[in-house]
Amino acid sequence: MANGGEKDILSIESQIDEAIENEDYEKLNQLLDEREKLLPKLSGEELMEIYKRDEERKKKLEQKLNEFKEMALKTIEGEKMMKSYFMMEDKGNTIDRKG
Repeated sequence: MANGGEKDILSIESQIDEAIENEDYEKLNQLLDEREKLLPKLSGEELMEIYKRDEERKKKLEQKLNEFKEMALKTIEGEKMMKSYFMMEDKGNTIDRKG
């Protein structure tokens, strides 16, 4: 990247990677909006480099999404197990009270 906006775009690109790593998606959206304003000033080669990096970022985001889905499913399963446990415990108490 060899134009005047090089420093800005490189800084934004670095911050985008950091936001993805830190799972700061609000900041990520802000940075993408900032970067979008600079894209028309870039050469075709520079845009292609950004595209390639974005493909890698997309893979990371998809992996994080899958991890999030898996964690959500485990949480739901755990919640069901806890409810089941409490229902069984309540039934036991009812039986005990009746004697």
